[in-house]
Amino acid sequence: MKYRVCQSALTVCALAAMLSACGVEGLPAQATVTTIDRECEIIESIRHEVDDPRGTGVKLDAQEMKSTKGECKSVEEWAEVRSKRTKKVQGTAAVHVDYQAPQDGSYHSATLNFTGRDDEFYELNAGDTVAILVSKEDPTKIRKA
Repeated sequence: MKYRVCQSALTVCALAAMLSACGVEGLPAQATVTTIDRECEIIESIRHEVDDPRGTGVKLDAQEMKSTKGECKSVEEWAEVRSKRTKKVQGTAAVHVDYQAPQDGSYHSATLNFTGRDDEFYELNAGDTVAILVSKEDPTKIRKA
């Protein structure tokens, strides 16, 4: 039992050390979006009534799922979904950015990743600026601010 408690405590300490070494804090900077690779799956639920197959004369509520998958801008419904968000969207966006590291002034390129749950997935366009945090230890590592 003592061994398990010590092992758990060591695991917690190791995780805490890793998190502190990850550079959770960073230096604020602005990045410019150069390109975005978006992949989408737009899922639409269509509800309609159907006759009960048991012949009871009762109408049942049925749901049909329709899905469209591909590069977001090539998916027909993308413009509507992007502005109204009326349908469920699953997907990823690899947002390629250029930025200047605040610690040494060097220029870098990096990628930020977003999913259909993030506002940035819908809102970012090439040429936009996005707030980032640059790792103090490694100016090539960034994350969204």
